[in-house]
Amino acid sequence: MTDEQLEKNLAAFRSLKAIIPDPRRSSVDEMMESQTGTWYLTSPASSRENFHSCFPGGLLDHSLRVVRYLKKLADAMCPGLFSDEALVFVALFHDLGKSGDGEHEGYVPNPTDWQRRKGELYVPNPKCTWMTTSERSLYLLQSHGIRLEATEYLAIKLHDGMHVKENEPYRNREPLLALYLHWADLAAAREEKKSWEATREA
Repeated sequence: MTDEQLEKNLAAFRSLKAIIPDPRRSSVDEMMESQTGTWYLTSPASSRENFHSCFPGGLLDHSLRVVRYLKKLADAMCPGLFSDEALVFVALFHDLGKSGDGEHEGYVPNPTDWQRRKGELYVPNPKCTWMTTSERSLYLLQSHGIRLEATEYLAIKLHDGMHVKENEPYRNREPLLALYLHWADLAAAREEKKSWEATREA
């Protein structure tokens, strides 16, 4: 990612964050000034090149793309059902847990040369308290005093869909926002993977 692209993403993030009203926006601002905020802006979205957005700033890049897909889905399928705040909030922070646990960065450079050559550029930081990404996202938000509506909580918790065993009790009972966030997340990840594949073919 170029410096110009990073600056564009930061500007887009600031613009979207302005949609969140106080007092929640103030709590988000406080979080973004912490180590968690720094890592959120600089972390990759995945550990392998052939996954998606595996580069510094990839987590923010991916999250912004999820916002765009989620807005498109909601506008097309159920216009006016969800507030812009709810759509922006869950899309921006569904993968917040990838930034770390508040004390330790989530991903660290892979120390093994042959794995890096095969495209595994990062590894999960062994110093982090182990949690699923969605659980860590929710943990970080509550640790900064950021309140969530029940539908927002469940959207973040269930954004990986029924591929995840711990989500199975919610099968066929997922709130609509959780379903749309899952689809938007998948669509964004697929777009990112295709972009990477195109660079390999060029």
